[in-house]
Amino acid sequence: MTTPMRCTVLGATGFVGRALISDLLAAGHSVRALSRSAEHRLPEHVEVTLGDAADPRALETAVAGADVVFHLVHSLARADFAEQDRVIAGRLGAAAAAGGVRQIVYLGGPRPVTATSPHLASRSEVADILLGGAVPALAVQASMILGRGSAGVELLARTARLPIRPRPRWTARRSRPVALADVRHYLRAAVDLAPLRGRLDVSGPETISYHDLVHRCARVLRRPTAVTLPSPLWSHEIAARIAGLASPVPAAVAAGLFASLDHDLLPADVPAETVLPPPPAGPTSLDNALRAALGAPVPAAPAGRSYEEVDTASSAATPEQLWRAITGLGGDGGRFPPGPAWALRGLLDQALGGAGLYRGRPDRPGPGDVIDFWTVRSRDDSRRELVLTADMRLPGDAELTLRAEPAGSGSRLRQRVRFTPTGRWGDAYWHLQKPAHDLVFGWLARSIARAAEA
Repeated sequence: MTTPMRCTVLGATGFVGRALISDLLAAGHSVRALSRSAEHRLPEHVEVTLGDAADPRALETAVAGADVVFHLVHSLARADFAEQDRVIAGRLGAAAAAGGVRQIVYLGGPRPVTATSPHLASRSEVADILLGGAVPALAVQASMILGRGSAGVELLARTARLPIRPRPRWTARRSRPVALADVRHYLRAAVDLAPLRGRLDVSGPETISYHDLVHRCARVLRRPTAVTLPSPLWSHEIAARIAGLASPVPAAVAAGLFASLDHDLLPADVPAETVLPPPPAGPTSLDNALRAALGAPVPAAPAGRSYEEVDTASSAATPEQLWRAITGLGGDGGRFPPGPAWALRGLLDQALGGAGLYRGRPDRPGPGDVIDFWTVRSRDDSRRELVLTADMRLPGDAELTLRAEPAGSGSRLRQRVRFTPTGRWGDAYWHLQKPAHDLVFGWLARSIARAAEA
């Protein structure tokens, strides 16, 4: 059972702070928050101290008697943000020592290994100041947090909706975006630790470039494939000015975030899961992190009249081996056979503005995850059944169900294709593509059965 702690949250009204406060209250901890405005709209059980994080007296009041202080403040909207955050860090260290705080938890960014942007340099400097203080400090480092209300997610979603996207060189830089749910888990878990001093990296399961992240975001939003244009002269300043005009994100904040894309934002310190308990269900996949951040649910099965086609294929493999072959489909290591047919379909789909030739999959695909041209609608390991919905541009909804069943000493793959047409063109499409459909999906079923035996 968790021992109730007295927690103070600085940056309580941000998208991470609000979520963390809910988690702390649910775990039975008492929470005090520092807020600059009486219109904070925090839960009624939160004790609120009015004031600014740069005000020494407000800080002293907010942290006095706290067991754990969470520092989530970042002054990126100010031109002098680095100096402001430096001052806050120094004053927080002094106030925490005077107030008997046992642990400071700071949410920052990855430690730069080369020359870096002012934004990242400032975050690392704040961590250094706190780590050098009298009170043990834990710097939780995340490159990009995918959560509703995040300025980074807002910029990502706006870019994903563009029909034509600039592609400057800096969008090729890579990071490990992490779900807000996972960050919340690790911050909450830090409360139960004995006092600890150090840096922990919190990372998502995929390493991805910003350009590809925008593409994945567009997939989740079910947006048409955009035209991308090489843009060597597209600077951070230009991007930030446009973002300031076309989104609620201030240009100053956007400029700092875009400048950070000049560098790979990859973990370089101790992984958080080696010190803190990992999320019970494992790390949130990138696709599901995006869904939660964008409010994009898993596509539901459509109602109405549909066409169905069932194929079966016998295998000498066990049902468990066949199930592994089914769930291993997709990506570079498990491409949907026959490859040339899907490649041709992908080229056509790309020309029509669909998902195109994307190849990718998480390690353990679940509902909401993307596998090549498909999105997982449901996964049932007890029944050994995987249901996929096609992301291709179609005059209707296409669903592929794959199930591994026992059959004698081996197993049988039951494969069902269901197509729900949209209007007469959907009906015509089903009948016109039927010969090719029978060939491709029959081949797919036999290939999965053979792969299970390998």
